[in-house]
Amino acid sequence: MRQIVLAVGLLMAMAVGCTAAKEEGVARHELSGSVTLDGKPLAEGRISFDSPEDASQGIPPTSGEIKDGKYSVKTTTGTKTVRISHRVESGRDEITKEPIMTESIPAKFNKKSDLTTTVSDGKNIADFEL
Repeated sequence: MRQIVLAVGLLMAMAVGCTAAKEEGVARHELSGSVTLDGKPLAEGRISFDSPEDASQGIPPTSGEIKDGKYSVKTTTGTKTVRISHRVESGRDEITKEPIMTESIPAKFNKKSDLTTTVSDGKNIADFEL
């Protein structure tokens, strides 16, 4: 049993190392902007940027915090799918009393996002009006 645990641990360490190696030396560029919902700054949330090209190279999505309608991240160049999320407490679990969190942003801006932006060398600005 101990050998299996050791083997699994070694494989996980190798996988993490390979992913980090693929990201090494990848140029990232500033991307910032604003996010509004119904004309008002989104008080808080998360924003992420991903692309099939990045995924094929083992580069995970870039994500950052939205605070007072503003965000700032560093990401790779290319056309990115943008996903915006804001989860709110919608109740409590009857048994565990833990909060039940639900997405307040429509799926077309996160899980089924049709938002895109293109990132080029240097500083980039992209504002999103939801």
